[in-house]
Amino acid sequence: MRMTRKEFMQLVGGAVASCALPRAASGLDSTTGGSGRWYRGMIHAHSCWSDGRALPEQAVAAYKNGGYDFFSITDHNRIGSDPNRWMEVAPLSGVWPPKTIEPSVFEAFKVAFPDAKWRERGGKVEVRVSTMAEIAARFNEPGKFLFMPGCEVTTAVIDAENVRRDLHMNYVGLDGLIPRASKTGLIEWVRGKDITEVLRETKDEVDALAAEKGNPPHVFFANHPHWRFCDVWPENLIANPDVRFFEVCNTGSDWPPEDGMPQDGFYNDRIWDVVNAVRCRRGEPLLYAVATEDSHWYPGSGTSHTPIVFGDAWIGVRAGELTPGALFGAMDCGDFYAAEGIDFSDISFDRTRGTLKVSVPAKPGVKYTVKFITTKIHADVEPIRTVAIPAKGDRPVRNLPVYSDEIGAVVKSVSFGAGKDAVASCALAPDDLYIRARVESDEPAVYPNALAKMHPPTKTAWTQPYRRERGRIVRYVHGQSEDGGGK
Repeated sequence: MRMTRKEFMQLVGGAVASCALPRAASGLDSTTGGSGRWYRGMIHAHSCWSDGRALPEQAVAAYKNGGYDFFSITDHNRIGSDPNRWMEVAPLSGVWPPKTIEPSVFEAFKVAFPDAKWRERGGKVEVRVSTMAEIAARFNEPGKFLFMPGCEVTTAVIDAENVRRDLHMNYVGLDGLIPRASKTGLIEWVRGKDITEVLRETKDEVDALAAEKGNPPHVFFANHPHWRFCDVWPENLIANPDVRFFEVCNTGSDWPPEDGMPQDGFYNDRIWDVVNAVRCRRGEPLLYAVATEDSHWYPGSGTSHTPIVFGDAWIGVRAGELTPGALFGAMDCGDFYAAEGIDFSDISFDRTRGTLKVSVPAKPGVKYTVKFITTKIHADVEPIRTVAIPAKGDRPVRNLPVYSDEIGAVVKSVSFGAGKDAVASCALAPDDLYIRARVESDEPAVYPNALAKMHPPTKTAWTQPYRRERGRIVRYVHGQSEDGGGK
């Protein structure tokens, strides 16, 4: 259900609020960047516990052997815990979710993991699927590799007008299921509600689960706004300021068909900037971005599926140690980046001067362009028009909001020659709400299917947004802003 113009403006609020940094969401705490080293991680991936086409060991081994420091399996409405789950080894039938393990995957599994448990029963071969606790015990190495449990909360929301929109959300670091994810199927059908309401309820359930478990370090984020068909809109995230993270890049899921999409964009960068422009005006926490591969197939697993998305997207987190507390604490402060094929060597933000500086190491033959992006304090954050995308097959009509080019404007662009380090900086102007950087290379990005037209065409990386401290400090606590004094 779309918001009316009046409802949207009421949501945004009339007066421009302080642009002060909430202390809990303040970004880097020094002019030289955070402390510690960069850790590479993947926090959205699947195994045969839901619809992944590999055994959990194969999924984790691919990322551990591929040089990643931390990894989470986030199956649809599942955290594998049944010690007596067996799957038949047989060719895939094409139904979703897959009911069997491909014979080639099983053979590769036996070779890589000689202790694999399998049996013959009733003329069929079955393989035992390991639990997440067993996976953690097998792969975790303190200081070297960290596996964490996770879940993709998977909902199909049927609103009051009987229109379906899909909302998927990940939480990582908690080893239990929330009520919404504990049903029988891999999709929870929610009727008579809208995306905004379901997002809020799910975040509340995750918070309640965390409290029940003593509040262990964890992260919650909204997944792939573009899937299935531009289903998550800025207004859904604006109305949920407690949701601190979303996927700006998901290279493992299809984008909607490009036909009919507005040329000026309904894409994830624009969604991100709209949300942060409003949050800055209201003194609320910034929305931070992650990049994931949403992996279902893995190299070395013996799968017949090609091509395989792997090593294509990740997050780089600067932390003092490889622990959930250090990683998620750094993410909560914005000391991480989202990558689709490009690493930063350094990111720093001088909060006094409002200067963001980034460094990207040279790569032979590759050119980089660093773009600094902001939104002005008086920019129009209301949709300037809508574009109707007609229904097609099971895809319903979408009336997509289109926003002004003032939102997420590039205020500085610096290009670097082939094989050169990219080092650039930009300072916030007095009327800038925030600043972030996007690095684009001239190296083509590679995606697994023809529907990936709306992904960045070249390898790209994103810093988080930053804003300077000024005036009073506004803390956002449990849905209410309160004046915390300040300097």
